[in-house]
Amino acid sequence: MTKKNCICGICPGDCQVEIELIDGHIKNIKPSGEKKPSAICLRGLYSDEIVNSNDRLKKPLIRVGKKGEGKFREASWDEAIKYIGENFNRIIKSKGPHALMSHVGRGGFEYSTDDYVHVKSPGKAPGGFFSPIGSLNNSSVGSLCYVSYGVFAPITTMGFPATWLEPDIENTNLLVIWGTNPKTDSPPFKYDRILKAKRRGCKIIVIDHYKCDIAEIADLYIPIKSGTDGYFILSLLNYMFNNNMLDKEFLEKYTYGKKDFLEYIKDFSISSCIKMTNISEDNFIKFAKLITNEPAALITYTGLEYSNSGVQTIRSLYTLWALSKNLDVKGGLLIKPKTKNMYDRVKTPNIKDMHLRMIGEKEFPLFIKLLSQPQFMMFPKAVLNKEPYEIKGLLNVGAAITNNYPNSGLFEKALLNLDFFVNVDRFLTKDSLYADVVLPATTYYEDESFVIYPDRVEKRERVIEPIGESKSNIYILQLIAEELGFGEQYPKNDQELLEFSFYNTPEILDALKKDGVYYFPKNSVEFQYEKYKKGLLTPNGIIGFPTPTGKFEIYSTLLRSYGYEPLPKYINAEEGQINTPDLFEKYPLILNTGSRIKSTFRTQHLNIQGLLDFQPKPEVLINPIDAFDRDISDGDCIEIYNSRGCIEMYAKVTDKIQKGDLEVNIGGGSPYQSKEWSKANVNSLTDNNNIDIISGFPCFKNLLCNVRKKQ
Repeated sequence: MTKKNCICGICPGDCQVEIELIDGHIKNIKPSGEKKPSAICLRGLYSDEIVNSNDRLKKPLIRVGKKGEGKFREASWDEAIKYIGENFNRIIKSKGPHALMSHVGRGGFEYSTDDYVHVKSPGKAPGGFFSPIGSLNNSSVGSLCYVSYGVFAPITTMGFPATWLEPDIENTNLLVIWGTNPKTDSPPFKYDRILKAKRRGCKIIVIDHYKCDIAEIADLYIPIKSGTDGYFILSLLNYMFNNNMLDKEFLEKYTYGKKDFLEYIKDFSISSCIKMTNISEDNFIKFAKLITNEPAALITYTGLEYSNSGVQTIRSLYTLWALSKNLDVKGGLLIKPKTKNMYDRVKTPNIKDMHLRMIGEKEFPLFIKLLSQPQFMMFPKAVLNKEPYEIKGLLNVGAAITNNYPNSGLFEKALLNLDFFVNVDRFLTKDSLYADVVLPATTYYEDESFVIYPDRVEKRERVIEPIGESKSNIYILQLIAEELGFGEQYPKNDQELLEFSFYNTPEILDALKKDGVYYFPKNSVEFQYEKYKKGLLTPNGIIGFPTPTGKFEIYSTLLRSYGYEPLPKYINAEEGQINTPDLFEKYPLILNTGSRIKSTFRTQHLNIQGLLDFQPKPEVLINPIDAFDRDISDGDCIEIYNSRGCIEMYAKVTDKIQKGDLEVNIGGGSPYQSKEWSKANVNSLTDNNNIDIISGFPCFKNLLCNVRKKQ
């Protein structure tokens, strides 16, 4: 037995841990006593089962049956890569390089991969895997996750991304957790900080459509009708303005669009809010007083993204925090500028001039502007309808497309109709069934790489040798690039990886080679409060915000310039009681998807027995009244259905969910998963056309359905 300090390799959380190795197997993982950040989650605890699962892909596979049948033969890496090169080159020759597309998911977000696919670099020049040959269609799961919250809302309001924002948990006496469940985060760092704050007496308010795990420790839980958060926020702002509770100095000096905004919100009354949101008058007034009486820190995340007004709802939330004097104050929501652009360090691939538009540029021009990548929601349209032109080949790295995207049947059809499809993953996913070649990827325990923390860059040491013939994502990309003629632009080994990744920051490179770690210099700016008053947010030192107007833009000039509504207006659900009463009569329950369970990482690990023991079956949380009306008991196999499809799950009857709502597990639908989970792809019921028109994000939490006991 050997003990070793290392970096956990199950998700991109990069927790520092101590493990025991027995005959090359990972055992007894626990948080590191030496380094931070460190946490322990269920996925980490079961690292051994995940890494050494019999389901792991160990060799390249080449399809021998029809697409969708899942019939493959094993192949050598040389044969597989040559086969990929022949077919991608054939498409390039016959249709042009723009007919090729890449897509990267959370299974490919190891930092070195991230550098070369540009999935975390808003505003960066277009790039990505196929850019050296002239295709700018290099996409990521940013097409349906994080970007509304992390890019669109903060940039169109304050001029910077959400990575600049940090709740001051350690110094606040009031913490508001809105539309997120930090207990299921990967890793649960914020949850540990929340518990410490709770123990010292910090009050916690949770606002969510259902009473999730984090609400169990709340001093005040405010249930809200799903998708109506924006209406609540605008009503609060109107009430607070009328009762002189807003920060008048900030409103007058530092905002743009005050007059138009105040005119718009004047009809958002308490009475209309109660009717729309189901929030009680007592909770309404209590919350308004609490967040204006003392600084309040805010924790929110992606839960508010998935409605027709996702971007605008999050913009209104930032507006509420700014006008209630909770922005960049001690105990509030801090602004911590990132002064060093870590992407400038990377030796990125050369980009060949490309004159055609990216996929989705016509429909979502601001998405293209801010992300510099195509909107993958438009992928089926390009494949099936050849709009704006035809996509014939796809490289997918670490993403479960048919599990994660809405209207999974449509995306399956698109994959089926591709001329050539390569899938890179650790397990045989549903996507793989449609692939021509499947390539086996490593876990991060098997990679020699690096990790970027807020305070440092640290070398990641390989813990075990790669399982079978699996390879790191970055070296898989290099092999394919080599076959297509631009392999020299990607690192070929561990030494080159560091040299490519830090070629423009020799101080980091030298430190990693010598000591294995580089510490960033302390940033004195981030420890100052109300930076907008001191010229600390703008490159030229001018007081205000880094927006086109230099103000906090309640009225967004950027949104206006792209033809979108500039004010954070509330939009009723496209599918619901108000807009589609006839449909509501037939399907009277609100379908909410997207919340995570502790035993999985997105769609991953639903084949790992140790983790399945914590929740063996996919569940539907249903209110006791709704269950009683349908003769449904706890544990019953039930059918969830709407006009788009029908799936089987198991009822969990609980008053944690409000009457009229369902909370439905995501992640099911892959053949390698357990029997129950493999049949439970909730995205059979979601709609790719019901979206937030600004970001293109699907409405995962604002659709209609019904349930019945399976006969």
